[in-house]
Amino acid sequence: MTEIKPWRVLSSKTLYEDPWVRVRGDECETASGHVLGAYHVFEYRDWTHVVAIDAKDHIILVRQYRHGYGGLSLELPGGMMDATDADAAAAAARELEEETGYRAPSIRHIAALSPNPATHANRLHVSLAEGVTPTGAQHLDGSEAIEIVRMPIAEAVEIALTGGMIQAMHVGLLMIGLKAAGR
Repeated sequence: MTEIKPWRVLSSKTLYEDPWVRVRGDECETASGHVLGAYHVFEYRDWTHVVAIDAKDHIILVRQYRHGYGGLSLELPGGMMDATDADAAAAAARELEEETGYRAPSIRHIAALSPNPATHANRLHVSLAEGVTPTGAQHLDGSEAIEIVRMPIAEAVEIALTGGMIQAMHVGLLMIGLKAAGR
């Protein structure tokens, strides 16, 4: 079996930076000596998403416009973690309430994954919130217009598995969260 070794970074420079993302170009050398120039790496803050289930086995999703896609996307509530968030579960609770107005008695962190290990340096977290209840209004920022979508779990799974949920990471996170919930 061949031992796979990490690349050696020969140089690194920031190509672009704003409050949301930093793009760096790394010149790297593979273990076999092949040099790759300006390999682009995207550095985002960690992302957190929540599989939120109410007492009647309905899941709380959000629908919003996604500019890169150019259309509406049905997704799990979530977003970027803030420096003030204690951990991924706390960030998930904050995002759930901001985007939907729902709260949970407790939220359990399930997994930390990579959104794309080839190009992204951040982590994607998924948490499970059971027994969620609506407690108030959404608290959206200026760029958000979010529709709250409550549906039976079976319907959400069917939509996710037949292409109605186009955000591929969210399809996987939904299945991970439902498995953790025993559903």
